[in-house]
Amino acid sequence: MTDPTTDATGTDPTGTDPTGTDRPDVDPADEAVADVPWRRLSPWIVPAALLRMLVRLIPAAAGWWFFNTDDDVARYTVIALAVLAVLNPFNQALNYLKVRFRVVGEELHHTTGLLVRRSTRVALHRIRTVDLTAPLTSRVFGLVTVRVGTGGNTFTGEGAVVLNGMRRGEAMTLRAGLLTHAAPDVAAATAPGLESPTGQVVQALRWRWIVFHMVGASLIAGPLSVVGTVFGLVSLVGRGEWLGEQIATLVDLVPWTAWAVTSAVLVVGVGLATGAVTFTEAWWRYTLVREPSGRFVATRGLLTTRVFTADHDRLRGVTVKQPVLTRALRGARMSPVMTGVSLQQMMADTSTMLPTTTRDVAVRVANTLLGGPVLGEDVTPADGPLRPHPPRARHRAVVRYLVAIAVVAALVAAGALGGWWTWWILAVPLVLVPVGVGAGVGYYRALGHRLDATYLYLRRGYFNRRTDVLQVRGVNGAHVTQSLVQRVLGLANLTVTTAAGDQAYVGVDLAVGDATTLAATLTGERLHLPDA
Repeated sequence: MTDPTTDATGTDPTGTDPTGTDRPDVDPADEAVADVPWRRLSPWIVPAALLRMLVRLIPAAAGWWFFNTDDDVARYTVIALAVLAVLNPFNQALNYLKVRFRVVGEELHHTTGLLVRRSTRVALHRIRTVDLTAPLTSRVFGLVTVRVGTGGNTFTGEGAVVLNGMRRGEAMTLRAGLLTHAAPDVAAATAPGLESPTGQVVQALRWRWIVFHMVGASLIAGPLSVVGTVFGLVSLVGRGEWLGEQIATLVDLVPWTAWAVTSAVLVVGVGLATGAVTFTEAWWRYTLVREPSGRFVATRGLLTTRVFTADHDRLRGVTVKQPVLTRALRGARMSPVMTGVSLQQMMADTSTMLPTTTRDVAVRVANTLLGGPVLGEDVTPADGPLRPHPPRARHRAVVRYLVAIAVVAALVAAGALGGWWTWWILAVPLVLVPVGVGAGVGYYRALGHRLDATYLYLRRGYFNRRTDVLQVRGVNGAHVTQSLVQRVLGLANLTVTTAAGDQAYVGVDLAVGDATTLAATLTGERLHLPDA
């Protein structure tokens, strides 16, 4: 006998399965999503945060105790750091509770917040970067930070997902899973350790590159950083005035000439040492590897391990920079022009794939990244020379440097009239005149451009020579600008825009006809400039 509420087939006349297995109001896709469990960060982020704050607190507390100071500012500063040492781990405990993530089908889900929940869904096919970093305090507990970039907004980092505090093995597994959508063999090509991706080694560390960093910006930034740090720590414990008195006493006891020579030697020594230390920390165990999938993976770092992944499809060119001292030593700094790199990554230098190296290495790695011979050994186009700019550009470059020297001379003369120094200081701008003329001529000789079927080349600069190589397919706009002086001389600047790298690349002091022709060729539109 059949149940009166069902027909002979056992189905409710209303169309509802009495067993409850047929629920047309529930989307099967939503059921599948609900079945995927959420994952959390590692609970070890709490002790890692505590260790990080203790590293900052101990030097201040030790200095305060060593100097036995009664300075209220120093005491309250140490107390504030102690409070932060407690609050920061508490904040990380909240992160453990509020941050969740999971990979469902073709999407990465990420939620954060306790009172106000924020959910982000990232399609796997939109992922452009998966970067891993591991500061020393995190590596002690086996933790890494995973940053997933989509290339949405390179300046604000919008669309990026940051998972700060994953176990290293889980992070590598997640990286492989995220990249599998674009390359099925990435998981097999990913090593289980953070520092050792597998594949063809494109470039490994050469310790002689340290020379380029020792004679670079660290010669100035290094001493300033050391002096600022020392005065900051001493002031923190209330002994700033004491240190100033000790230095003033030492200056009074030592002849001025000996003091000047000793100071110069110390500044240069500190600058060289700072460059060596920063290079060692940043590029320790550096390797650039091409994985079987075709991706390039750069791994480096002593205290903070950094892993940066670059897909060949994201490359839009390269930029080669040659500061004057580096150029004299036949060195160069090559940086890839890529989409999907945020401003935070550029500022933190995590997207750098090669340190300042010898020129031949920079050119070889650039050609490897771009997949063919694009640059020659002298950082010029491989298929032909750059097109020079009009001689009027030389006149403008020389005058520009001479005007700057004239401004310096006016300031020096004003100081001499005010009695701040003697008149012989005016010899300084006079000596700079031939230097300015030479720099202007050198600047003009560096100017050049070239456009072929695949690449646009732009070069400029003397003290910091720069060569930009951009793929034509990556250019999305071009415009021509003229200053008043350029209009008189018949020159113009060409600005090329792209979604990668700096997003705007400039060719300086081209002939007006060349600039408009290049812009029209790149954009397919005919440009007209107003008559001068």
